Amino acid sequence: MNSQPIVLHLVSEATGQTLEAVVRACGAQFPESSFVQRSWNLVRSQIQVGRVLAGVAAEPGPVLSSLTTPVLRDALRTGCHRMGVHVENILDSTIYFLERETGRRAERHPGGQYVMDDEYRRRIDAMQYVIGHDDGQRAKSLEDADVILVGVSRTSKTPTCFYLANRGVRAANVPLVQDVPLPAGLLEYRGTVVGLMIDPHTLVEIRRSRVDMMLPGRKFARRRISDESMRPYVDPMRVEEELVWARRLCARHGWPVIDVTHRSVEETAAAIIDMIAHPPLRRMNNTTVAEK
Repeated sequence: MNSQPIVLHLVSEATGQTLEAVVRACGAQFPESSFVQRSWNLVRSQIQVGRVLAGVAAEPGPVLSSLTTPVLRDALRTGCHRMGVHVENILDSTIYFLERETGRRAERHPGGQYVMDDEYRRRIDAMQYVIGHDDGQRAKSLEDADVILVGVSRTSKTPTCFYLANRGVRAANVPLVQDVPLPAGLLEYRGTVVGLMIDPHTLVEIRRSRVDMMLPGRKFARRRISDESMRPYVDPMRVEEELVWARRLCARHGWPVIDVTHRSVEETAAAIIDMIAHPPLRRMNNTTVAEK
């Protein structure tokens, strides 16, 4: 492990999400190195570039940029070279590649991916849909969903739905509760339904943490719940029985299952999007995803 972390300056004309995603993906390949990020977003004038350079001088470190405006790119590069600081624009190689393939020059306008077009409106619509169909709400009107997630309590259904919404996917989620009939809207749905499963020991720990927050005396408590009333919710044997029942239910209805135990929400969402895009492969994905 390096004794001193490397300060990375991330300079963007827009929100900085592209840079952060690239650094997160690439930085994970260097587990023995430590990075400290300094984000400089919405940099759209030479005055702002000057502020960035002052910040780099105060905390020297390499600069990663996604600037597209030539005058700003040149100002940043010149200033960094004067200080002996390395600067790299992460968009250059891809832009040059696309220019070569299309035979056209890139327009190079800032924040080009953030436009209020049909895709943007689809994401907003999907977000509103998720809010209105979270945790079994409006279960009678699920026909407009792109996908429905089912699972027992605390299997990351809601955060996965919100991540899918950010990708423009209208996702609803319905909790699976033993001895509670499935809503008619779910049974009548003819689209993609995906079951989220999890290791029973992991689920017990997650639920115990949740119960701790709900007990009297905790700042998140909103109602009095006794330890006794919540015991079945966190009992290892009951939890394992609940998961077996849920898995059998999904198998009976032909719903593919994803084990989220060691998966991030992003990975789970990616697998679900793949299922939506390739319906004939759902059965294969069911086996592959569950075993990973």
